[in-house]
Amino acid sequence: MRKVCVVIVSLMLTACASLLTPTPVESEYFTTLGGGFMMTLGAKPSMRYGVNLHIKKELPAHTYAVIEFENPANKWLPYRTEGSIEEIHSTFAGRYKNVFVFNSPSLQGVKRHSHYMITLSIYSDASQQVLVTRHEQRVSSSYMGD
Repeated sequence: MRKVCVVIVSLMLTACASLLTPTPVESEYFTTLGGGFMMTLGAKPSMRYGVNLHIKKELPAHTYAVIEFENPANKWLPYRTEGSIEEIHSTFAGRYKNVFVFNSPSLQGVKRHSHYMITLSIYSDASQQVLVTRHEQRVSSSYMGD
């Protein structure tokens, strides 16, 4: 009987673990400040998700950035934005000089209680042959969904 109880409790804890909010990630150049889902209501409602990253170490000049947002409707086809680090910084700069604010495009197919990945890859140049750093952060859709 005791073994059965241990198995049941283990299964319950495993199920609950998927509902937990992902922990903010820290990498060589970035620290995740926060992230989540946003919903806009009105005539054309939309849903998107994003993350705020603190730039804790100056990025090398003329590097190339690729931002990928997991696509809830098709995880094999992520939404992708790329450009020189200078272009990315001018497009996604937060209120503060050392913060990036990345937001996905409008989404379909978001499932509740799922985690979606945002990946920021920094390469030495546009050829994307030499990876300088990568920062990956999961965002929870605990309270959102189609």
